[in-house]
Amino acid sequence: MVERASPAVPRRGLQASDHRALLFAGDAAIGGLAVVAAIWIWTITAGVDLPVALRMRAHWFLAVPIWALGLAPAQSKRVALSIRETVAALFNLAGLLLVGYLAVYFYAPRQALPRLLALYFIWHAFFMTLGWRLVYIYVFTETSLRRRAVIVGAGQTGERILEVMQTGPVRDTFVVGFVDEDVRNGPSTLGPCGATAVCSVTPAPILGGFARLREVVHAEGISEIILAVPDAPPMLLEQLVACQEAGVDVVRMATVYEHALQRLPVDHLEPNWLFSSYADAVRAKDSSRMAKRLADLAGGLAGALLFCLLTPFIAFAIWLENGRPVFYRQVRVGRGGRRFELLKFRTMVLNAEREGEARWAARGDPRVTRVGRLLRRARLDELPNFLNVLRGDLSLVGPRAERPEFVERLQHEIPFYRARLIVRPGLTGWAQVNYPYGNSTADAAVKLEYDLYYLKHRSMLFDAWIVLRTIPTVLRFKGM
Repeated sequence: MVERASPAVPRRGLQASDHRALLFAGDAAIGGLAVVAAIWIWTITAGVDLPVALRMRAHWFLAVPIWALGLAPAQSKRVALSIRETVAALFNLAGLLLVGYLAVYFYAPRQALPRLLALYFIWHAFFMTLGWRLVYIYVFTETSLRRRAVIVGAGQTGERILEVMQTGPVRDTFVVGFVDEDVRNGPSTLGPCGATAVCSVTPAPILGGFARLREVVHAEGISEIILAVPDAPPMLLEQLVACQEAGVDVVRMATVYEHALQRLPVDHLEPNWLFSSYADAVRAKDSSRMAKRLADLAGGLAGALLFCLLTPFIAFAIWLENGRPVFYRQVRVGRGGRRFELLKFRTMVLNAEREGEARWAARGDPRVTRVGRLLRRARLDELPNFLNVLRGDLSLVGPRAERPEFVERLQHEIPFYRARLIVRPGLTGWAQVNYPYGNSTADAAVKLEYDLYYLKHRSMLFDAWIVLRTIPTVLRFKGM
């Protein structure tokens, strides 16, 4: 059943900044309650009245801003509305505070710091914040406080953003329907699966043409208009300006897609997009090149040391099972299309590509040896890549370095594919930590969406976050 609203005044809803302010205030309030609860538990064993204890331990309320600021990464709307990412952020902060306090406690003078009070605070802050965040998620995803949106444009671009908003990780917005010039006032519905197909996406009604946009916004209580048409005619522009004057947000489909999935919609970008907002965002990040290279050299030296320590054992295992050579050189495409030789431990049988045609490796590939399979799962086959990092062929973080045969083919099949060559390829990257190894054009298109997002938002902090995301993958033997 399609949800409909009675005629209403357009409802603006909370903006991203409003969500962040609300979350910060809530986290701070919970932090204060956690301090009080921790001190109260401490009074039970210390035999001190609570009012006296609060005066004695008043300095512990300094933990309130530390807790609230520590949750800053989880105070963005996209993260806050995801249970999985919220829990992960709480675990990370609680673990960091626990380790930090234990380190200070170890070096502090004896009896200078209470031991249990910090544990009480972290325990209460974790579970009380989790409870408050679950309420927050419910209120903004399951109640009438959900934002109401209309999609302008009922083509493939509109269908795609409807699918993202109904099945994506952030579902705080309800799509009332479409507005499209081709269908004026018909009762038809539209969705990614078609009007009659059965799927997880609920088709949305087409509410009218462009001339009725302002009327639809007023009648349905719309707070957000999603623009999913490549070119807006003058009549539509007039309607959009009038809606903005009424306090309704107008956003492009690509912006909504990017915020929801942390990817960029390659198939739905305008042809000149690469030289407009994207080019400006990339140029703004160029100042970090020197710092990034210094980080690459530091990481490359650490990795090269590990490579030297493990090479005798890995080389012996490879030689024992499948003979020589131990190393494997393969041509890859780097920054600006420059080709270089990537060095890896050999994980496949000799002459794995006898036909002479480049082939993607697949999960369970019969060409991979037993030792090679173990090396791939632990990512140890990539240890020699650190030498490429020192040479400047690779960076620690960046898009995956692909073979020239694949680049030549994919650049003709996927829009903007060569844009990923703006920066050095990396040992790990945003696509690698978010999407499994791909072996098809469709997989390459999805990974490109992640790569373009990384290029647009890259920074030293983002690189550090990607490296941290990579560590569990290595430890859990999640490699292919």
